[in-house]
Amino acid sequence: MTVVSDGIRFGLLISCFKDEIIKRKLLVEGESGNDDRRLTLLLKNYLRWVASDDIGDVGFETFQALIGSVNQCENAMEQSALVLSMNQEQLNQYSELFKKISQSVLVINLFRLETDMENAKVRMDECKEKLRTAKIIRKNRREYDSLAKIIAEHPERDVTLEKCQRLKSQLQRLQELDKEYDRKIALRKKQFHLFLFALNGLQKLIEEDESLSPVATEDPATNSPDDVSTEEGTRMDTN
Repeated sequence: MTVVSDGIRFGLLISCFKDEIIKRKLLVEGESGNDDRRLTLLLKNYLRWVASDDIGDVGFETFQALIGSVNQCENAMEQSALVLSMNQEQLNQYSELFKKISQSVLVINLFRLETDMENAKVRMDECKEKLRTAKIIRKNRREYDSLAKIIAEHPERDVTLEKCQRLKSQLQRLQELDKEYDRKIALRKKQFHLFLFALNGLQKLIEEDESLSPVATEDPATNSPDDVSTEEGTRMDTN
């Protein structure tokens, strides 16, 4: 920024200085310059000297005046050449200064562009964060609305607790009834097992009776009353 401001200030000073030089030159020289008048006067004097046939002292003085005018013109030409070279050097310096100013302005513009890009990135990050927060808030609102609808569909807490208590009581009664049924089933199993055992014993007795009945039919006389009583006693003992 310092280089740019100094260059601009220097350019303004040079432009003001040039304007002042042009004004003074116009005031002193008029519309035409001294060089133009000097060359015109030299040409007129030369033509007048050539046209005159004076070869005396007056002609020599005129010749010396012409030589002096030529020297003045040469000096003016050399001065103009020096001024031209100086102007060219100043032009080169101004061109270098303009390049430096342009480079400085370019660097400043690049710096501003980088700053703007960084600010844009920061704003983009902020917008992304705001968008993410807005999405979360929107999601939470939807979940809240869904939960509110579900809560509205269900009864109040007191009613739910009362219903839960009734269900617990029913469950407890059902558990007690289940235990009672299990006890009865176990008892019935034992009774059924005892019944099967008695039925099996009865079946064996019947089979034994059937195995003894043919012998009694074949030889009823051989069996004495004592034997019959003994067999009956044995059967009673087995029963």
